Amino acid sequence: MISKAKRRGTVLCTAALAVALVMTAPSTSQAQTAANPLADDTVIDFREEMRLLVQNVSSFARRYNPSFVVLAKNGLELVGKINPQDDTQVFPARAYIRSLDGFLEENLIERVDGDPNADEKTQKDPLVIARRERLVADIKTAKMLGLNILDLEYADTAAEIDKTYQTTAQKGFVPFVATSTFMGDLPKYPKQTFNANPKSLSDIASAENFVYIANSQGFGTVDDYVQALSYTNHDVIVTNVFHGRTPLRRIDVHRMKFKNLGSRRLVLAELDISTAATYHYYWQSNWGVGSPPFISIPLLEDPDRHRTLFWDPNWQSVISGGTNSFLYGIIDLGFDGVVLKGVDAWRFFETGGEE
Repeated sequence: MISKAKRRGTVLCTAALAVALVMTAPSTSQAQTAANPLADDTVIDFREEMRLLVQNVSSFARRYNPSFVVLAKNGLELVGKINPQDDTQVFPARAYIRSLDGFLEENLIERVDGDPNADEKTQKDPLVIARRERLVADIKTAKMLGLNILDLEYADTAAEIDKTYQTTAQKGFVPFVATSTFMGDLPKYPKQTFNANPKSLSDIASAENFVYIANSQGFGTVDDYVQALSYTNHDVIVTNVFHGRTPLRRIDVHRMKFKNLGSRRLVLAELDISTAATYHYYWQSNWGVGSPPFISIPLLEDPDRHRTLFWDPNWQSVISGGTNSFLYGIIDLGFDGVVLKGVDAWRFFETGGEE
């Protein structure tokens, strides 16, 4: 239970909190260290830095709620640690794994089985095969250590949706099939939630299905959005914290926690840990590329979001670690957990800044 005194420090409880966060300027030494992460004299293990960030986020959240659920979106590739002396040896990243309850991955069927539309040369490419085998090994490790894997797939037609649900479930993943990567509405098909059940959930391990709404403005008002979700029977709801510019309220989150059948489900908030959005409450008018130093270039597919030097302590303080952080606000709103977006951002820096 978060005390009333601490609750007054939260950044997301009311719409007025958009102006509540005041950032501390990075020190000169920190700015010099993080200014050019790709410089020849800079040595950063980007994968390990991301693991540490995830671990810190999880540790902070569980100080307030030991049952807080933490899922890493597209974070399976960090399950295995490569031996720096022998890159043929891979060991489980146990601290990272223990900080998580599972993963939410995209397009796992194709990534595990291979792209059926790829030409023969691509299908037989040793690098493609090796990456697929590595992913299969990571999935096996994650499952062996008790982590649940949610699979977000995309399909258009009823036949494709049915097949995708069945294939995903047969592989032991918890499925959701969206019709668009925008994820702004509830699927019109199937009419009944896949694997709908009356059980109440206390942890992610019991989940048999989920729904992901990243953009809720199309539902109308906040009340319209919450009401629409209350008619569903998904075991897990993943949602954006904001409905447009307005943060959800505690009562909204509470109402989402019950299926139409009446039983309890989990409501998880989406939290991006590696990009900063110009439209989020923490963004300040004098921010831009290099100012503060952890703000990097805009994303090609979304210029209103900037990559961050995610290992920078000043950026991490925006995300978690204090009562003015994004994560504290999510906890205070009563969410059961988070889905961490941007866990795969290490790849951008490791490849030298390739999109």
